[in-house]
Amino acid sequence: MIAAVQPPQATQTPYEQTFRKRLQALLPDSPDWLQDLRLRALSRFDALGFPTRRLEAWKYINIRPLLSQSFHPHADVATVSLDDLRPHCLSHGEEDAIRLVFVNGRYSGSLSSQSDLADGLVVGSLKTAFETHPDLLQEHLSPELAQEPDAFAALNTALFEDGAFVYLPDQAEIKSLVQILFVTTPNSEPRAASLRNLFVIGSQAKVTCAVEYLGLGDAPYFNNSVQEFVMAEGAQAECTVIFNESAQGWHLSAARGTLQAGSRLNLNTVTLGGRTARHTISGLLKGEHAELNLNGLDVLCDQTEMYHHTVTEHWVPDCVSNQYYKGILDDESKSEFNGMVFVAEGANGTDSRQLNKNLLLSENARVWTRPQLQINADDVKCAHGATVGQLEKEQLFYLASRGLDRELAQGLLTYGFAEEIIQRIASPQVRRYLDAQVLNNLHRTDAAVKRQLGV
Repeated sequence: MIAAVQPPQATQTPYEQTFRKRLQALLPDSPDWLQDLRLRALSRFDALGFPTRRLEAWKYINIRPLLSQSFHPHADVATVSLDDLRPHCLSHGEEDAIRLVFVNGRYSGSLSSQSDLADGLVVGSLKTAFETHPDLLQEHLSPELAQEPDAFAALNTALFEDGAFVYLPDQAEIKSLVQILFVTTPNSEPRAASLRNLFVIGSQAKVTCAVEYLGLGDAPYFNNSVQEFVMAEGAQAECTVIFNESAQGWHLSAARGTLQAGSRLNLNTVTLGGRTARHTISGLLKGEHAELNLNGLDVLCDQTEMYHHTVTEHWVPDCVSNQYYKGILDDESKSEFNGMVFVAEGANGTDSRQLNKNLLLSENARVWTRPQLQINADDVKCAHGATVGQLEKEQLFYLASRGLDRELAQGLLTYGFAEEIIQRIASPQVRRYLDAQVLNNLHRTDAAVKRQLGV
């Protein structure tokens, strides 16, 4: 079994050598079903191989610097205080607040906060759930592994050790926001973590979550994360995923959602920092009247790169999907939006919208956008579009004529461009937090803008 982990050494990149050694160490401590899952995931990775720029979905991203690094697992949990994290805590002083904190990929009970949960509800560490709820994990982890198209998502299944597990039985509801915070601290050598979040939402159950990946310091590191959403009939969930990595942080992430009849998943993605990130979303609408809403906002500066790839699959009639992504790019930042809506034969009544808008604040910023439709049914309503542009001179002139200086006018217009996405988020705590974070990220937004907006 262990020997199957290692191919010929001559074929391995430095990163591959380190992750195979890590998998070799994980297998003996995994239960039999998890050992089998890890090895099947490794086989899927071996079948796919690392992606290259010859693949259409990876043509703009260069992962060779990532593969040339010998990323090691985090040796221990660094010291992080709650005061260090307080600016990123979304529920200050609320008795019913739920916060899960992971430092360098490991759950920290001292930094986490939980209220009493009703019987049957589970919000906690995935590693702990291996012992307390193995049947649920075995049933719901990576059910589509044999068809996994993403090599790094397959690697995550082989290597993950911890993350968040949120389980709501039928008819249950968590009224407070569930915040999940992953913190990466500075290390003396490049470190890597495989982070896994599993959300199982029962029939007619309801929950709101926020997941933030936060990088501290300026040392290089690599996070490989997966979010899985299992939505039963009539389930309702909103999750906002925030990439707030440091300037040397790599992050390759995937989200998978399976929606049964009448369920609704609102998945928001916000990028505020990092070196290079790629986020793939796969949504499977398998029950009639299911609804999937994807909202995205990138506020990028310096040399940050963010690549979005979405696939929404309508397999049954009368489902709804919406995708609305916006990008604000300054300096030498780059972004990509590559979205696909697939409508299967017989999926009549499908209603799907896809829109990507981008605002360039620098001549050196670059955007690639490619919304796509593949429709195999006749009775559908589907539309897509994309725009790339700069601030309108007429709008700047109008504000200047009302007494605003140019810098303040630029800041207000840019903030207003971002605010359309933020206002689509239902959670008031998340909206307030993102308002402040976006203002801090905008180079042309100074203290005067914050005073004007009252933030």
